[in-house]
Amino acid sequence: EPSFQDVNLVNSVWDLPDTLLNNKLRVFCQETRRLGYNWAWSDTCCIDKSTSPILNQSLTSMYQWYANSAATLVFLAGVTHPSKSGDLARSLWMTRAWTLQELLSPEVIFFFDSEWKPYIGNTGMNHKKSPEIVQELADAIKIPPGSIIKFSPDNLGVREKLRLASTRNAKFDEDVAYSLIGIFKSDIRPHYGEGADALGHLLEEIVAHTGEVTVLAW
Repeated sequence: EPSFQDVNLVNSVWDLPDTLLNNKLRVFCQETRRLGYNWAWSDTCCIDKSTSPILNQSLTSMYQWYANSAATLVFLAGVTHPSKSGDLARSLWMTRAWTLQELLSPEVIFFFDSEWKPYIGNTGMNHKKSPEIVQELADAIKIPPGSIIKFSPDNLGVREKLRLASTRNAKFDEDVAYSLIGIFKSDIRPHYGEGADALGHLLEEIVAHTGEVTVLAW
């Protein structure tokens, strides 16, 4: 994926080298504009990951950024065109730790298949308004459809949120915990290098705030 440094070396994303991942960023910008928005933000190139304070602040703020976004666009690279019902639930995107907050926190979301066509041909202005798509998501992660349409960290219990996270994978052990900061309204600060201890710190904080000591057995 193009980095913060890559994008800052050029005047426009259209000046980036012609690669598959750079083209993904360009089409993302085109789709954003087509939907009527003037600004686009992508976590791969809009966060300076070389600076720890900026990276840490971004990780702790990301849930709120998605929640406050005008819309969130999701590119399902492994979902071929034409997409069919069930492809989203089976997608790689649904297995990743960080995408749980990308799914739950936005009020408006759009899913696109590998050719940047709307998922299952749904051209509506918000896929969280599609009963078919919302039901597919609700069945996949086993929470009420209403919690997907309008999510709040207070909507689900502690063990239910941990259950959602337990089925997801992360490249780094720390991200299992850091990806849940917003969902748990946590105050832990990211510190890459602590490995699996990050999850222990999150669980300790949950116990301190809720008194639910049973989560330590998670």
